[in-house]
Amino acid sequence: MSKFKWLRAAGLGLAMAGLSGCFFVMSGTVSSTAAKGSTVSAEASDWGILRLSIPEDLTSTVNGQLAGQCPSGKISNVSTELTMREFFLAEMYTVSATGLCQ
Repeated sequence: MSKFKWLRAAGLGLAMAGLSGCFFVMSGTVSSTAAKGSTVSAEASDWGILRLSIPEDLTSTVNGQLAGQCPSGKISNVSTELTMREFFLAEMYTVSATGLCQ
């Protein structure tokens, strides 16, 4: 194999390894009795490095977005989900939430 083809194959292999990722999903729900209202949802995401620097304030950002969509400020049946996608050296964290505006 010529040197150029070897470098091209190595570069392609590194790119595939760097762009691939694994998903981890963690979720939680706080529910009350059957509630009526309009559905509101929000999402925030940020990056971390080597699980050493985890993004802060994702949950409070999502909470603020939910409250901003509900004029009364009363939200029930909130369901949250944390998704973490791992890349080679970094992770992308995404927090999403849905609820019912009362």
